[in-house]
Amino acid sequence: MERHYMAALGGAEKIGAATINKLVKFFGSAKAAWLADEKELISSGIIQEKAANTITEFKKEHPDAPQKNFEYCRKHGIKLCAMTDEDYPTLLKEIDTAPPFFYYRGKLEPNAQRIGIVGSRVNTPYGEGVALELARNLAAVGFTIVSGAAKGIDTFAHRGALESGRTVAVLGSGINHKQSREKEKLLEAIAENGAVISEYPPLFNPTKNTWAFPLRNRIIAGLSRGVVVVEAGKKSGALITTGYAGKYGRTVFAIPGQIYSEKSVGCNELIRDGGTLIKGFEDILSEFNVVYTPKDKTASEKTIPDDLSENAVAVLKIIPYDKYISDEEILMKMDELDPSDLTDIMLDLDLNDLIEENSGRYIRKR
Repeated sequence: MERHYMAALGGAEKIGAATINKLVKFFGSAKAAWLADEKELISSGIIQEKAANTITEFKKEHPDAPQKNFEYCRKHGIKLCAMTDEDYPTLLKEIDTAPPFFYYRGKLEPNAQRIGIVGSRVNTPYGEGVALELARNLAAVGFTIVSGAAKGIDTFAHRGALESGRTVAVLGSGINHKQSREKEKLLEAIAENGAVISEYPPLFNPTKNTWAFPLRNRIIAGLSRGVVVVEAGKKSGALITTGYAGKYGRTVFAIPGQIYSEKSVGCNELIRDGGTLIKGFEDILSEFNVVYTPKDKTASEKTIPDDLSENAVAVLKIIPYDKYISDEEILMKMDELDPSDLTDIMLDLDLNDLIEENSGRYIRKR
């Protein structure tokens, strides 16, 4: 029930994630915060009299809100995840406005490697093709694709990911808010192959609360190691997501577009201002120095030549298959190896097609 006391606190108007987090921490639990009277709320020093009165009045009108929320979620197959739960996404915990709880359908993978893909609601055929291909390839090699389930680029990112792996939709509406038939089908597929999540009450209507969409973009950025903008106009909401991504220390990627296209102005300006230009999913893998083996392929180790020196064999065993490693890391693991010999060893391994080099870092080939 602890999660449902949090949800009940969030039902009070203009009581946001940061305030709930502070109240729960101060009172020791969400239940204790819910049961606190107005005087105790003010004495906490977290909220002013007006906000304390808002919570008090909400409790008077909805005294059984926690229990009703629990019963509603159970009836409709909705789960609640709190920050204290083991399956709460690890990366999301890092941001300063992480939601204390959220509603979801599907399966959470707290330590998944996630990439956000966002863009214009009114896309071009170029943007559609890029979003589909990028999401499909990233999902195929193990990334979970995160987007907002909006029309346009978001939808194509989800669809591409569903062809080969997992995806997560972060909604700006309640998880049970009525959607179009097409979107309902998409969300059902996402819940079966990832998760659909929302920090808002299940029936929350975004058309009456336009602030909800920009606010949810912080969660897309918070969940992701990096965020890709496929197409975006100068004032696109996708740029709000990249703003959060920059604030949280996530990598911002941008797909370049024609200089005369209004849909590419935002992307091209991101690149001008320091965003990372990418031409395909390989550039993202390279940026993170990570290589994944596609799920539908089984790899076998290359045969080690008999004439390879003993030191070269030892170095080869240190080099991993799934991430790049530097000269310094190799020497730290082989402290008896003379640094002057390492260059010849790496050249020998490369000539035997046993390793791949990228900007002075190495990965073992299969």
